[in-house]
Amino acid sequence: MPASFINDPEHWRQRAGEARSVAEQMNEPQSKEAMLRIAKDYERLAERAEQRAKGSSRSG
Repeated sequence: MPASFINDPEHWRQRAGEARSVAEQMNEPQSKEAMLRIAKDYERLAERAEQRAKGSSRSG
């Protein structure tokens, strides 16, 4: 994964959407919960990337 993805909120939001799509197809409740937690973690990564971008634009 190139470093540019680390700071790209849209990248992480796409991953979250993919994880939610996979979760919707799962029948096993524990597996579904795990995928939804992963999606939530990806959303947190997106939020952090946005915060980093805001911090960079203030200092630049």
